[in-house]
Amino acid sequence: MNWLRLIRFLTQYVAPGLATVVVAAEVMGWLLGASVQPSLMHAYHFLILIVFSLLTAIMIGICGWIVFLWDIDRLFFKLESKIDSQIAALESKSGESGQDGTLLGRAREMLNNVMRCSRAMAVGSIEKSYWTDINAGGALAFPKPDIAAAVDQIEKSRRDLLAPLTEIVSKAIPLGGISAPIVSRLIFRYFAPEIKVRLYRRLVLRFLSQLGALFVLTSLCFYISILAWSRVSESIFNQASVSPISIVLYQLDLMLRGALFDFMEHTRRSISPITINQNSTAFVYYTLMFRMFVAIYVMSSLFRVLRFVLRRWRVLLR
Repeated sequence: MNWLRLIRFLTQYVAPGLATVVVAAEVMGWLLGASVQPSLMHAYHFLILIVFSLLTAIMIGICGWIVFLWDIDRLFFKLESKIDSQIAALESKSGESGQDGTLLGRAREMLNNVMRCSRAMAVGSIEKSYWTDINAGGALAFPKPDIAAAVDQIEKSRRDLLAPLTEIVSKAIPLGGISAPIVSRLIFRYFAPEIKVRLYRRLVLRFLSQLGALFVLTSLCFYISILAWSRVSESIFNQASVSPISIVLYQLDLMLRGALFDFMEHTRRSISPITINQNSTAFVYYTLMFRMFVAIYVMSSLFRVLRFVLRRWRVLLR
């Protein structure tokens, strides 16, 4: 738990706070144009270089750890199996007795007339109930999404996940002699495909939000480190004067070469007005580390999401 608290504190407070302070200092210095002793500025930039180079390396390690923890395919499979098994169980129960079938027929007629205005409320209630059950105890929370715990929760859950919907149905719809649980089971059977899609969307968004926030923070730390590096040593680029905007374009070009390696290299495309000095060995390998990180991190994340979409595109299109 101490390591988890340290990672959370580092990624949510330390790194964003330091980056904000440095960016604010750069903006204030650009607006005010205050003159500072060259020796003091050199020491400041050298300190920023050390701190943010270390933060970049740590953030890359955390990003790899989070990607490794997110076994999203297993979670999708268990959730889909759970919902399908519940639908099958409800269908078998509905065919057990003629009286139950009659009640379901009356409930179906009632739903056609009444549930048009309450569809979003019903689907949202079931979605929220399932999501609360999957994410019990913060199983999918940052910085350690416990997929195994979420899967176990799906498998061992014995509580009635339709209870909130049953309560809403009993209050919102005049049921007469029809039982509210029967109506809620019918609603679940009708709206199960839509509920699946909503839960899939929640899981994908949780996955992408955690990975995306870490990627943005890592990229910001890397930018500040190479900006400070260019101030400490002007020989890392072939151009004599390098502006912060030029470094932004250089980093974007580096990221594109990481994510679209073959295309950028084969077509010799570049959006950067500056080029790296190959004689600066340490800087060359430092930027190579970030480029390989982008290639592995982005492609692995996109591959997982695209594989899920391709396998379930029919359900998603519904």
